[in-house]
This record gives sequence, structure tokens and C-alpha cells, in this order.
Amino acid sequence: MKLMNRDTYISIMLTLTACLLTADLWARAVAGPPLLATPAAAQGSSTPRGVGSTAARAFEQRREMVSLLKDIKVELKGVRADLKAAAPPAEKKPSS
Repeated sequence: MKLMNRDTYISIMLTLTACLLTADLWARAVAGPPLLATPAAAQGSSTPRGVGSTAARAFEQRREMVSLLKDIKVELKGVRADLKAAAPPAEKKPSS
């Protein structure tokens, strides 16, 4: 069996890659609206539009985040207390 020339191998790989990328591009074009036409997650379609709506949504998101962080803080305090209660007392080393 004859070994493949390096240039032939590179040419085949580049051609195959180009064909796959072309097929992917065609599939995306046929599939529907472009990716950039969809709204971002933070800009849901139910969000009202207009002056101040972005600031109002940002305020709501901050309020939700603060609430979640407070809940995490309370849980962490409980875990620390549980760990301290369950930890054996520190043993003193005998003095020599």
C-alpha cells in the first residue's frame, strides 16, 4: 500500500473541513431566523419597553440577587454552627 503524500492529506482535510462548514452554514440558514434576531435572556419578551424599563428590570434583578445572597448567608451560618457543634474539642498537647 502506498503512503499518502503530505500535501494530498492536507488538501483532503481542508476540503473536508470546508464541505462540513458549508453544510453547517446551509443548515443554519434554512433552519430559521438568525441567532442574533432572538432576544437575550435578560430581555424577555414580557419585559415592557420604553424609557426606564431597563433600569426597572435591573433593579428587580438586583433585589432578587440580594435576597438570594441573604438566604445563602443564613444557610452558611447554620452550616458553620453545625460544624462547630460537631467538631471534637481541641486536645492540649502534654507539656514536656
